[in-house]
Amino acid sequence: MLKNQAAYVKAAVSCPIVTVIAAGAPMVMSEVEPLSDAILYHFGQDGGEIGGGVWFNADAVWQIISGEAEPYALLPFQMPASMDAVDAQDEDTIRDVECYVDAAGNTYDFAFGLNWSGLIVDARTEKYRVDPVTKCEYLDFHTAK
Repeated sequence: MLKNQAAYVKAAVSCPIVTVIAAGAPMVMSEVEPLSDAILYHFGQDGGEIGGGVWFNADAVWQIISGEAEPYALLPFQMPASMDAVDAQDEDTIRDVECYVDAAGNTYDFAFGLNWSGLIVDARTEKYRVDPVTKCEYLDFHTAK
């Protein structure tokens, strides 16, 4: 349904389309991203209510859209490539989902983010863009005597 609505808007207008998504969990971007010129994925609790109880600050969104403020956030989770990728992931393994890759080659993985200059690369991404821990590397058991 959303894909059809986005395709209708894309065909009906001659200006860039900025898609603002207010959500608190990952979603499959393959139906939205190809039809958008820019995507703002907003999560948090600092403003007015959107359906389902997700909150956002409309002023902050407009400051980014207008260019007055620059985006600086990183994804706190992975965006799956498809529903098949969601189904294929292990329930008990963190960060193991096949991530969505957009037309520009950006992978929507944990700690991914874009600003006006492109890919965000800073101390945060250096710290968080690491391979996920998928097995125990060291265990030290202590028993009471």
